[in-house]
Amino acid sequence: MPHSYVTVTVLKGTGVLNVDGTAYDVRLRQLLEHVSVQIDRYVGRQIQPFDATLYYDGDDTTLMPVRDLISVTSLKEDTNKDGTFETTWDAKDYEPLPYNAQPTEDWGKPYSMLQVSNKSDGTQDTFLRGSKMYQLIGTHGYIAVTRDSGVKTSGSLGSTATSMTVDSTGTLEPGMTLLVDSERMYIEAFSGTNVTVQRKTQGSTGATHGTAVAISYYLYPGPVQEAVIIQSARLWRRRDSGFASQIGLPETGQMMMWTGGLDTDVKQSLAGYRRFSL
Repeated sequence: MPHSYVTVTVLKGTGVLNVDGTAYDVRLRQLLEHVSVQIDRYVGRQIQPFDATLYYDGDDTTLMPVRDLISVTSLKEDTNKDGTFETTWDAKDYEPLPYNAQPTEDWGKPYSMLQVSNKSDGTQDTFLRGSKMYQLIGTHGYIAVTRDSGVKTSGSLGSTATSMTVDSTGTLEPGMTLLVDSERMYIEAFSGTNVTVQRKTQGSTGATHGTAVAISYYLYPGPVQEAVIIQSARLWRRRDSGFASQIGLPETGQMMMWTGGLDTDVKQSLAGYRRFSL
């Protein structure tokens, strides 16, 4: 599903591309989406939150490494090793680590491991050894921080409708991922109080939403946003040269060469987010 860590409005702004009008909005949104995916691949993780069912091995210890984790919906065990996850772990049987990760705070980070809790009633004391022993349903990703947009739905919204009417323009912008009740939606276009969205994005479930439902939007880490801005602006400016591998600067007589891949400053901004396992 498409996602962007920066909105079209930010990229078009006077501090970046200084693009007026809406003629390039679709192309700029697509560029931001592609760069956001490129950055996810570079850091080896998805910064955005997403709902998914993932599977893990056990090794007969009290710890189980997991992919970036924000919250657990359910943890089930294939106790009989028959491919059926018949044993559900109670929430008191395990604890996510590190304790102070706080993935729903803007300064937080994801959980990376589950630990058998000493508060367990004793029925679960280790993660049983074996391949694909555990089924974890939950919200994954690096961080899940939302802010109230100050905007609400104006009229009900069916479970498959892609046009949403809101009560004010507020802070909504193309390229935002929204949270309406528990469903995530991605804004493709925004005109007046009409919002064109992609529904049930990032693994969320489509639903019917009533009138006057509060709309929140997701925030992403500053260094990640700067990386997307730099890389997107670089590619957009390169468009002016016909995507040539080098351009001349007549004012100085200098030649600028494009080496391809991510910009050096982009890599520097993302250094602290790289992951090399799971």
